[in-house]
Amino acid sequence: MRVIALVSLICCFVWNSTKAFSTDPVVIQKNQQELMVAPQNLEVLEDLSNQLTIQDIVTGKHHQRFQGGFEDHPGVKKINTAYWIRFQVKFDKEAETRWLMEVLDAHISHIKAYIQFDHQLTKFDQAGYREIFTRRKYRHKNFLYEIPYTGDQLMTIYFYVKSDSFNPFFIKLHANNNFIYYALNEYHLLGIYYGILVIMAMYNLMLFVYVRERMYLYYVLYVLSCILVSYAEDGLGFQYIWYNVPIMNILVDKSVHMVFLVFFTIYARTFLELKKNAPRTNQLLNLILWLFGGYFLLTAFFPIYSHAYTFALLIPFLLIYLAATRMYSKGNKAMTQFFLLGYSFTMVGLISLALRKNGVALFNIFYIYSLNIGLLVEVVFFSLALAYRLRLIKKEKELAQQQMIEHLQENEKIITQKVIERTEEIARQNQVIEEKNKELEQQAEEIKQMNEILNKENQELQSNVKELTKARVLLRDVDFTEFSQIFPDEESCYRYLAELKWSEGFQCIRCEGQKFTKGQGHFARRCSKCGYNESATVNTIFHHSHIPIQKSFYMLFLVYANNGDITSTELSQILSMRQPTCWKFRKKILEKMKVNKNSDKHNHLDGWGRLILD
Repeated sequence: MRVIALVSLICCFVWNSTKAFSTDPVVIQKNQQELMVAPQNLEVLEDLSNQLTIQDIVTGKHHQRFQGGFEDHPGVKKINTAYWIRFQVKFDKEAETRWLMEVLDAHISHIKAYIQFDHQLTKFDQAGYREIFTRRKYRHKNFLYEIPYTGDQLMTIYFYVKSDSFNPFFIKLHANNNFIYYALNEYHLLGIYYGILVIMAMYNLMLFVYVRERMYLYYVLYVLSCILVSYAEDGLGFQYIWYNVPIMNILVDKSVHMVFLVFFTIYARTFLELKKNAPRTNQLLNLILWLFGGYFLLTAFFPIYSHAYTFALLIPFLLIYLAATRMYSKGNKAMTQFFLLGYSFTMVGLISLALRKNGVALFNIFYIYSLNIGLLVEVVFFSLALAYRLRLIKKEKELAQQQMIEHLQENEKIITQKVIERTEEIARQNQVIEEKNKELEQQAEEIKQMNEILNKENQELQSNVKELTKARVLLRDVDFTEFSQIFPDEESCYRYLAELKWSEGFQCIRCEGQKFTKGQGHFARRCSKCGYNESATVNTIFHHSHIPIQKSFYMLFLVYANNGDITSTELSQILSMRQPTCWKFRKKILEKMKVNKNSDKHNHLDGWGRLILD
């Protein structure tokens, strides 16, 4: 039974490899170095159940489900659905013996390869855009597999593909020596492309540091977003940066177009000055950016991402393109000519990107790399536009300076004439002033003589006033109401006390510093040197007195005016205070009066001022 089953399986393999195919095999001929697997050579099975295995495929049970005869390259039509692709290959007798097979679309999420030859099935490791990159045998941005040499015998190649993008099935065969040349050229050109972008970014960053104009910084951020978009599209970001983190491909794919849109819009709005030249377009762009931003945040939490989103992303780019075209038609050609030239290439690249994301596949080198070519040309033209803008600004600045110089020279002539006229006028006025000065000198001499007479009379009057004042204070009683008119409140008492105490200037009692600031308390002064806060009552008879300052003043006046002949009982009745309190302060005043009377030390203060200060 086992022998019968084995013979049946072998017959099934042979039948499957010969009769099951409705397409012609790919023939590798002499002197041929590379060839593209044509769509007519491919057969595709769509596995809606996602449950078929390679054993189910090679046994021939589902060979009738394979479809062929394609005119255009087939591809993924339903995302996250499994597809099986197969085609046959055979070698010409004198063909190269060592070949590689390359799957050109690097964004396929999951891919497996199998080769069936001579009743043997060779399985290759699983790879894909959602698999760890370093597990690949050939660390190339695309998927590479070795093809065994089978002579003129047929071998069947199978691919299992499952992806969340509309990927085309582009498969290319290379002779080993040709692939090295082909890959080096491709990476060399990509290196030149990224090098130009980096140089442009660095150049404009230096311009930003020198000119300090934010537009150059926006341009640098835009160029960096171009690099990120290119990294995501050609697979170099996955190969060289986040090779062990395939989930980054999902994050980058979802965010890179939004980042590119935001930075380009900010740069374009600033360069074209849309807020001034096209305010409605500027407002509409703001609204669209907010809507796209909301959609982007929504897709970060809910799986509603659609590739039709890439077509919607073209809307703001088209609005900016139309605004720039309108500005150009209105005569603003100096600002927009380089911008429109570069932007036209980018629009072609963006449209081709949107078509590829939505499954429109064309195998053409310019179509595949149209976004890179467009971004490169655009970056160069945008840099020319910025340089031209800088030159215009420089010319406008030089013209403004020249006009300013001419204006200043004209003003100088006017000012010179005005100075001459003014000088003559001043000379005439000086002559008049000299005549008036002579008259004033005569009048001054007369006034001087009159002042001397008045000074003598004033001295006599001042002497009389002092005598009258002293007599009034010493000989006449003044009640508290009349005294309150002189010192109406505590503020006036403290003010008088401060003026009397520091009449000759402030000097700190601790450090003898002479500079001060306003202190804490009524008319207190704080030493600027040591910080000591000195109140107005320190070193006066009122220091440490608990009697209100106004009544203390009046009590001092009464005791002084009566030469001490007033009792504490009388003071208590006049001031409405307790007799012991009046007696205590009266005693302090009498002691001070006795000290002053017995002291021969000269003091510039007279009267009760000598009693106040210690």
